[in-house]
Amino acid sequence: MKAKIKQFIQDESGVTAIEYGILAAAMAAAIGVIFGSDGVFVTALKERFSSIADQITNTATPDSGE
Repeated sequence: MKAKIKQFIQDESGVTAIEYGILAAAMAAAIGVIFGSDGVFVTALKERFSSIADQITNTATPDSGE
């Protein structure tokens, strides 16, 4: 019986799953903070995408003078 209890205490196979769960929760929280609706990063990202979209639109539209 002592051997079984000692083996159970030393078994660390479930620890990896718990660590992955904690890591996933931390990543989800970080993504929530970064992409939150009132974050600075979101504003900068929206401005950058708007700039790229404007460049694509201006490049794709032929000039009427040429």
